[in-house]
Amino acid sequence: MSGSSSSVPRVGVDIVLISRAEDLVRPERRQVLSHMLRPEEIAACTRQGRLDPSAVAGFLAIKEAVFKLFHQRNRPVPWQSLQVDGGAGRWPVVRLDGMSAELAQAAGVESEISVSVTHDGAYAVAVAATMIRS
Repeated sequence: MSGSSSSVPRVGVDIVLISRAEDLVRPERRQVLSHMLRPEEIAACTRQGRLDPSAVAGFLAIKEAVFKLFHQRNRPVPWQSLQVDGGAGRWPVVRLDGMSAELAQAAGVESEISVSVTHDGAYAVAVAATMIRS
């Protein structure tokens, strides 16, 4: 196979306890949350004027699952450069910029990143998938 280029699938998965997000939506913890979610993401997680911990947990799980696609170790998640577009009743879409885009390029990401999130009981679970240059 010398000289040929092929793609292989890569999947990232993450699970977040909704109680973790309940802690982050408390007023005294909002600054921590604002480092993890962009203002438009926080707005998408707001229901009837209040932050929904279940939605926050879903957004965090998506970001972590996407970060796992890059196969980085001993590196903090570049929270602000991973943007999740979506909200109640909409399929989430991931957009990368800055550090996340650089990590994706270095990892060989060569297709859009597809994500799915589900909530059940005390958990939010997200899966991210893409094709990687091998």
